[in-house]
Amino acid sequence: MGRSITTTFICFFVLIALVIPKGLSQEDNRCPSKSIEIVQIQTSTTEWKVSVTNTCSCSVYHVKLLCPKFESVVVSKNDQSVISEIGKSGECLFNNGNGFVGDAVTFTYSGERVDFALDTYDVACS
Repeated sequence: MGRSITTTFICFFVLIALVIPKGLSQEDNRCPSKSIEIVQIQTSTTEWKVSVTNTCSCSVYHVKLLCPKFESVVVSKNDQSVISEIGKSGECLFNNGNGFVGDAVTFTYSGERVDFALDTYDVACS
């Protein structure tokens, strides 16, 4: 009986060791982070246009961008559903969490340049 319990514990720990690292990973091999491109261009002295494109064949959703100093900018009224800061965290929800693939999703803001960077996202493939 003692040997059976030991074998069960060993199997359990091996299973945990194999599952946990995959569960904690932020990157999905089907759509690596490099497949989500963020391009920002200055359109006037204080205005910026940001385009986010998903070049992966799968949809990405719940996209969160790092957006330091975002509270100091003004997002155009038409684009407020495209980008919004989560509290005062320096993290922004992109595209209202909705999935997208292919064409760029864009928004415009005014103020100091914000260095947007991809933080986290989820992937859905058909």
